[in-house]
Amino acid sequence: MPSFSKLVAAVAVGALTLVDAKACPPLGAVFPAPQTPGESKLVQTAAAKLKAGLEEQITSKFNTSALSIGVKSIHEEDQLFTYHFTPPNPGEGNSKVDENTVFRIASGSKLLTVLAALLNTDIDFEASVLKYLPELNETAKEDEIFSLKWEDITVGSLASHLSGVGVDLAQDLGIIGSAPWAQMGLPQFAKGDGPSCSGLPGTIPCTKKDLLEQVNLRPPVYGPFTNPVYSNVGIALLGLVVEAAAKKPFAEVLKRDIFDVVGMKNTYVGETPPVEDLFIPESEPTWNASLAVFDSAGGIFSSVADMLLLAEGILSNKFLSPVQTRKWMKPMANTASWGYQVGAPWEILRGDNITVDGRLIDVYTKSGDLGLYHSQTVLIPDYDIVISIMSGGREASANQYVTSTVLSAVINALIPAIEQVGRDVTKEAFAGEYADKETNSSISFKVDNGPGLVINSWQIRGFDVLNHIGSYSFDALESGKVEKSKYVDARVYPTNLNKKGQTAWRTVFDMTTSEQDAEYDSALFFKDGTCQTWFQQDRKVYDFLPLDEFVFIEGDEGVSTAVRNPAFNVTLTKVREPGSKKATTNAAGQRDVNVGLGLGLAVLAAFMSMF
Repeated sequence: MPSFSKLVAAVAVGALTLVDAKACPPLGAVFPAPQTPGESKLVQTAAAKLKAGLEEQITSKFNTSALSIGVKSIHEEDQLFTYHFTPPNPGEGNSKVDENTVFRIASGSKLLTVLAALLNTDIDFEASVLKYLPELNETAKEDEIFSLKWEDITVGSLASHLSGVGVDLAQDLGIIGSAPWAQMGLPQFAKGDGPSCSGLPGTIPCTKKDLLEQVNLRPPVYGPFTNPVYSNVGIALLGLVVEAAAKKPFAEVLKRDIFDVVGMKNTYVGETPPVEDLFIPESEPTWNASLAVFDSAGGIFSSVADMLLLAEGILSNKFLSPVQTRKWMKPMANTASWGYQVGAPWEILRGDNITVDGRLIDVYTKSGDLGLYHSQTVLIPDYDIVISIMSGGREASANQYVTSTVLSAVINALIPAIEQVGRDVTKEAFAGEYADKETNSSISFKVDNGPGLVINSWQIRGFDVLNHIGSYSFDALESGKVEKSKYVDARVYPTNLNKKGQTAWRTVFDMTTSEQDAEYDSALFFKDGTCQTWFQQDRKVYDFLPLDEFVFIEGDEGVSTAVRNPAFNVTLTKVREPGSKKATTNAAGQRDVNVGLGLGLAVLAAFMSMF
């Protein structure tokens, strides 16, 4: 007999996947991001269940560990979810954890370093690192296997872990000498010849000179742009590039270009925060360690409130222009994991089990782990949501994926609710019937449990466009037949093209059933092979204008009053708002999901496997 936890998990998964025939939307948002998700009762209920789950499954087991979480929409002033746990025995330092409590963010520092480099117009990401650090060549050797080819290592490759530069200097076993390792077969080296610095407890911090000399003592992992290999050394070198280009200390650059721009007041570089502001886990060895030249890779301290300001600033284009931000928030390389891509320095987590339609969602993150400290900074562009998670302590560290596990619980609890808010708002604002009596034209949009707006009916100048969409092709014209399509699922998705009172949407016409897609997919070696929306969009064009484009004309409160299709040169006025419906059975014989039940079960299931 299956366990109760497995049964609940199975029911939750079933509830979340019971939807209309699976669509293949473009990657990205399928509804406009809701502007006030925190006001939704559905989101508030999900947040309450998340809090209860965190308390029951995680923090109830914490005696000396802390947990701090903040979740925010960039469109709202207040956070839509907060959770701060102070352990019964907090030890030295801050005695009441809140959003301003400071933790080490460890490798979360890399996000700040790359942003600082992007903000400096004197830094060319395509240039060799030698343009800024020519001294790297002074100690470099020439060996095809054991030497780094700095002329081929670009600034951008350092930012995206594609340089081939080794991971670390601080974790070199020889930092404590060779004697302890001799019994394990490693050769001895003369005292004073091995690595001399790291900044971790019991060692001295590394200087710029140390880094530039010792990096050439390590062989590359790969040639540049072969495979991503996580590199603290690479980001430390990028920090030196920032200093060289700005002609200022790294800490000053971050304060001027980042902290002061968004008001980050509890973030520290190159100094230990006041003890009363810092959560210090019991027996934590690194809380006051100086990483010196490696601060840019993992030495920064910050708080949940400050990292939310940073994430919100990125997503709302307070640092870079919209096009620069979009260019930055893209993968630079794949990994061996289907669910994990690498950016600069983004760790892009991909999931297709978050929402009811099972579509792929990209979550942009930067994690950090040092000693007993753990952090996760998260941006979800599809929903305009930012998240910060920080923890510290031995119980938390017992799970090596602690912040990723907590993040998964947060996402599984809140994102389906936020998605439903977006679906409801889209229904209210855009669904309904539109018509133009003069041209005998009309179109009807509805919202179901799938992605985007569904075109329910569409006729222009008396002709049934929707059911004959396949006839808009040269093949159909050559055959001399205008035939009704056997199957059409037409869904309209928002783009990021808009002007005052008008927003552009694009349609995806799916002409094959789920059964047909499954049959085709079974013959392919790659996953979701029939989901080729990126290849199929913008294919039907007449006189330079796409048949798949709709421009909604909106009133003062963002509710559409009309819709225009440029190719057909018709503007249709909204004549009827969408009516409320009971749950109905669709063509595939599936029933609409009880969203409240699905969300509740999903939240419960999310905690069943934690810790």
